[in-house]
Amino acid sequence: MRVITWMLRSGVAALALAICAGTFAAPPAGGDEAKVTVTGKLTCTFCKLANPDLQCAKKDCCVHCIKAGDPPLLTAADGQQYILLTSTHEMPLMTPARYKLVGGSVKVEGLLVKGQGVQAIKVSTMEKAEPVASK
Repeated sequence: MRVITWMLRSGVAALALAICAGTFAAPPAGGDEAKVTVTGKLTCTFCKLANPDLQCAKKDCCVHCIKAGDPPLLTAADGQQYILLTSTHEMPLMTPARYKLVGGSVKVEGLLVKGQGVQAIKVSTMEKAEPVASK
């Protein structure tokens, strides 16, 4: 009887382990990814996206918003908006040098990630760019 109980427990444990391994090994579904370079105005999501009627999107205001936790937002000349994310897990995207770019035109290179109506860029590089005309 003990042998059967042990075998049954071992079988259930092996089945649970196989199910968990399959769950954790599968990549998330539904997202598209591509390398991109986008130039646009760097602001915060609060001023530009969540409250477009405020029309503030000024450098000091956006720096405070980003430091408070709002993600930075890149608005391209064609009106497309991209939430900017770090490309390195647990490493902040914004640095003192990048805070100086807020409110101005920047060129961002990274991995475009789209899913469930949201588009973001996992930033690999960010640098000052010449202003571009917007729509």
